[in-house]
Parts: sequence; C-alpha cells; structure tokens
Amino acid sequence: MIAATQKRIELGLVTNASAGWKTVRRRWETDLAMYAPALHHIEDHWRSLASVTERFGPRSIGHTLAGRAAARAAIDAGAKVILLSTLQNAPFAPLEKGVRYIVYGDCTSAQLATNYGGKTLGAPGSWICARIRRLKEHGCIFLCMSKWYQDALREEFEIPENQLQILPFYVDTEIWKPLANKTRNPRKQVLFIGGDLARKGADIVYELARQDKFKDVDFHIVSPHAEAGSSNIHPHRGLTSDSPELVRLTAECDLFVLPTRADASSISALEAAACGLPAIITGRGGIREIVVDGVTGTVLPEPKFDAFEKELSTYLDNSDVLAVRGRCARLHVEQNYSKTRHMQILHGVIARAAASVQSPTAGLADTVREAIGATRRVTESGI
Repeated sequence: MIAATQKRIELGLVTNASAGWKTVRRRWETDLAMYAPALHHIEDHWRSLASVTERFGPRSIGHTLAGRAAARAAIDAGAKVILLSTLQNAPFAPLEKGVRYIVYGDCTSAQLATNYGGKTLGAPGSWICARIRRLKEHGCIFLCMSKWYQDALREEFEIPENQLQILPFYVDTEIWKPLANKTRNPRKQVLFIGGDLARKGADIVYELARQDKFKDVDFHIVSPHAEAGSSNIHPHRGLTSDSPELVRLTAECDLFVLPTRADASSISALEAAACGLPAIITGRGGIREIVVDGVTGTVLPEPKFDAFEKELSTYLDNSDVLAVRGRCARLHVEQNYSKTRHMQILHGVIARAAASVQSPTAGLADTVREAIGATRRVTESGI
C-alpha cells in the first residue's frame, strides 16, 4: 500500500500484446496494481488501420496512430504519468503540459530494420522517428531493456543521460529456478523456445536432431507452430509463458539452444538461465548482455548449422562445462535480472516522473530532491 504521506500518482499503462510485450503487459498490470493505474491496450485503438498496415505496410503508420489513440485515452482518464510500450508506438503520443511519458523499449526502428529486415531505415519510418525528438524535448524518460538499445537512443536521437535508464526484463527467480532434486537422465535434454520458427532458427535445431551423433539426445521444441520430426523431437504447442508446465520443462532440460536470426532481447534465454541452463545462442541485439560468452554459455556470430553442431557436441561431451556454466547462468540472472532489482528501478523512475509533473516550475535540484523523497516513501511502504 502506498504511504498516506505520498502524493497520489495518476498512472496510465499503455501497452501492446506483440511477442514478449504481452508478458510485459501482464506483469505491469499485476506488479503496479498498487497505483490503481488506468489500463489501455493499444490493440483496442485504430484496430482496422493497424491490421491493414500490419499486412500490407507500412506497419509503422498503424502502430504509431494506435499508440497515440491509446495514450490519448489514458490522458482523458486522468493519467499524469504514462508508462508506454514500445518505442514504435510512441512517436505521435500527445504531448500535453502536466503529462510525463516513460517509454519502455528494446530497439529503435533503425535497429529493427537492420536486424529484422537486413536493410536501412527508410520512409515513412525515418520520418516517424524524427518525432521521437519531440518526446525527448518533452522530458520523456526512456527505459532500455539493454545497453545495446540505450546506446542507439543516445546516438540516433542525442537523448541525454538523465533521460535514459537501463531496465532489463526480469525473471521471477522464485518461480524460475533449478529443480531441487533433478532426476539424472542418461539422455541429455535440449530446449528450444520460439514462436516464429523461421526467425528463431528452429530449422537448425531440427537438423541437429537428425544427426546420428545426437540420436540419443532429446530436443524439446516449444512453439505454437512446433512440428513433429525425427523420433527424438518432442513438440510442445500448448505451453504458455510463465505456466508451471513450461517452468518445469525448462528446469528438467540441460541446455538451451536458440540459433535466432533476429532478436532484441530473448526472454526465454533469461528464463532458461534462471533454471540453471547454459545457452548456445546467436549474438543478436542485446543478447550478448543476457548470455555471457564463455561464462554462462556460448554466443555465436551467425546462425550456422556447423557452428551450432560443434558447440552442442562440446557441451554434451563435457558434463563439467554444462554444470559450471549452468550455475554461472543462474547467478548472472540473480544479480542482474531479478524482480526485486527491476521493480526498485521502475518505482524510482515512476516517482521521478511524478515529481516532475507535481513541480513543473521547480528547478532541477528541487525536482531531484522530490524524486528521491518519493522513491524513499515508495520503498518504505513496502511496494
């Protein structure tokens, strides 16, 4: 419960349900419930236009207009601080006096074009991105899922340090954890998780499973589109994020493999690491911060079959490497991706944004002091 001495924060949540952002939405609505936030789903706005541009392009137009409409609905509901995901939905957000935005993202549109499309950013994306500078001038705080993304914001938009805050996605380490009494299985268990099989490199995993050298290894494919393959392929189509079944399957496995061709930050790699699984993964986006090469797993430069085959053999032939890197993976998550650390940062940023709204004419020092006081009150209240 928020302390009675703290000024009420009128918080609005503007979120989308694409890919891993659906998990972010669900967690925000639970973790930030003490603020009684106004909830606004981007999919409920400009649905027809967004669906057309999603299918026929340009996608960015539908996304930005839907984000604007959802943010407007949040303002009309009384929100003074708006927590919005993602950057792609933010460019046309209404910039009103007395309203502050906090935008959570994992990549810029230029990074999205380069990493997902293999091309440079063109129109209308480049024109829409120019609107991000308006957000910057309005005092928006940009939450960054990785340093990779933070660096891009700084370079592309010259956003000052006091408006940038790294906020890695968190894993609930009380739920995602190694099994206390893991059954020793003579067959090694390899895990792959990915909704988009082509983008996540599932074809390479299926090819690995067909090799004679891996015929005694079980490969678990978690995806709504998982298909049957060789006899050692085990498709899991109905597992949902954070479900007890997915948690248990992950903890029962020995190694996580993701030959991803395009990514920003892999939530599934974090969850696997929390369960004590080292990873063999492609170094895309902010993944190098999630998987520490040679410590918590192996980061390969490209999703090439030969490279993944060689690394998989190395891990499966050396139980000590599996065990040591698995323990390091768990420790890495505990130290850098815990829920406690994530929420402390997020509450502090919300308090800082609220302080700037409540004292719009105060000097920087006054605003900072008020933000620190608000953060302290939030912490003492047990939030």
